[in-house]
Amino acid sequence: MSLIQQALEKTNRAQETRTTTPVQTPKSWERDLMGAALERELIEAQKKYARRRIFYWRVSAGVLLVCLVAGISYLGVRQTQHVGKSSSSAVAAPVASQAPVRIYSGNIYRLTGITDLSGHAIAVINGRLVGVGDALDGKAVVRSIGKGEVRLDVQGKELKLVL
Repeated sequence: MSLIQQALEKTNRAQETRTTTPVQTPKSWERDLMGAALERELIEAQKKYARRRIFYWRVSAGVLLVCLVAGISYLGVRQTQHVGKSSSSAVAAPVASQAPVRIYSGNIYRLTGITDLSGHAIAVINGRLVGVGDALDGKAVVRSIGKGEVRLDVQGKELKLVL
């Protein structure tokens, strides 16, 4: 073989190696124009849905934040009101459960608390706030409120309720 033939064979082999790179085949939707259009529409719809989902998450987080702030401020206001009440001159007796007292008229009277508000004694009987002279069920009248006890006048008979 001559030198020219050897050089030609080398260049042919070099060209074969350069041209043997894989050719990318188009995807099925790229070959079909309608498929490509549908693919673009699908991508746009997915982007739109993602934006909407992000918007809803942000709105939800905002509402949650507002509720959290409102709850914290409500608790703060409630606590300051509670502190204000405890600093007043009222002295409250501890609330204790007591067995009901049944009397002759068939009514039941349950004393659950006594307090003194600026010189006026108030008792809680059957869930109602009563003072001296108040009537209960039209049959009993509060005669006196003392420390840990209340005296009632029930149809002419005196009844003593104790905490």
